[in-house]
Amino acid sequence: MSERTALPDVRGAAALHTRAAGRRRAWNRHLLGYALVAPLVLLMVGVIGYPLLNTVLLSLRDQGVVGSSSHFVGLANYQRVLGDGEFWAAIGRSGVWLAGNLVVQTVIAFATALLIGGNGRWARGARTWTLFPWVIPAVAVAVIWQWLTNSNYGIVPKVADAVGVHGLGSPFGDTALAMPALILMNSWHWFPLGAVVIYGAMRTIPGEIYEAARVDGASAWRMFWRITFPLLQPVLFALGLVGSLWSFNIVDSIYLVTKGGPVNATTTAPVFIYNKAFNEFQASDAAAVSVVTIVLLAALAFVYIRVARPKEDQ
Repeated sequence: MSERTALPDVRGAAALHTRAAGRRRAWNRHLLGYALVAPLVLLMVGVIGYPLLNTVLLSLRDQGVVGSSSHFVGLANYQRVLGDGEFWAAIGRSGVWLAGNLVVQTVIAFATALLIGGNGRWARGARTWTLFPWVIPAVAVAVIWQWLTNSNYGIVPKVADAVGVHGLGSPFGDTALAMPALILMNSWHWFPLGAVVIYGAMRTIPGEIYEAARVDGASAWRMFWRITFPLLQPVLFALGLVGSLWSFNIVDSIYLVTKGGPVNATTTAPVFIYNKAFNEFQASDAAAVSVVTIVLLAALAFVYIRVARPKEDQ
C-alpha cells in the first residue's frame, strides 16, 4: 500500500516541477521581450510623456509669455476655457475639418488605388506620379495653391472665366469657401498615403476570389462592395484612426494660407492654440486648451474604436 500511495505523490511532484519550469521559461521569454522594448518605451516617455506632463503643469499656472514668471492658479484657466465661446467654435470647425478630410481623402485614395491596381499603361504611370503631392513640403503646397487660385493670374479663375463663371476670386478669401478649399488642398497633399496603403492591402486579396465572382456573373461594382470593401475593413479602420488624428492636429497647411481667417472661418482648435500661445501671449490658457482638446480627441478616438472596429468574424 505504501508503494502504491507514494507513486501518485511522485507523479504530482513531477507535474508541479514541470509546470514551474514552464513558468520560468515563459517568464524568461517575457523578460527578454520587456528588455528589448524598454529603450523604445523610455524614449516614448521622454518624447511624449514629459511634454504632456509639462503642459498639464503649465495649464495650472498664469504664465503669459513662455518662460516668464508665474504662480499657481489651479483650475481657473480651465474654467475660462470651457466658458469661451470662441474655443467651442474652433472645436466645431475642427470637426468640419476632420470629417471633410476623412471623406475627401478616402474617396480620392480609393479611386487612385483602383487606378494604379490595373495593368495598363495609365496604371503603370500613375504609380509614379501619384506620390508627387506626398513629397512636396507643406510650404510649397501652400504657395502652389495660392498661385493656382489667385484672382489676378491664377489658372483656376481663368478657367472659370472661360466657362462662363465670371468674377471668381480666391476661395481662401471667402468665408464660405475657405474651409472647403483648405480641405481640398490638404487632401490633395496627403491622399497618396492612403492610396499606397489601400493599394498594398488590395494586393493581398487572392485573385481566385474575383475569378469565382466573375464566373458567377458578378459585376465590377458588386465585386467591389461584396469582396474588396469588406476585406479592406481592418486596413480602413486603422487608416481612418491614424489619418483622423493626424488631420486634426494639422496647423501648417491652414496657417500658411489663411492664418485662421477670413474672420476666423478656418480657425481650428490647433490654430486657436497657436494664436493663444504666440499671438496673444497666453501660454497657460493655450496649455489648458491643449489639455481639453487632448481629452476630447481621446474620447473621439475611443468612440471611433468602439463603433468602427472590425468584427472578429470579418
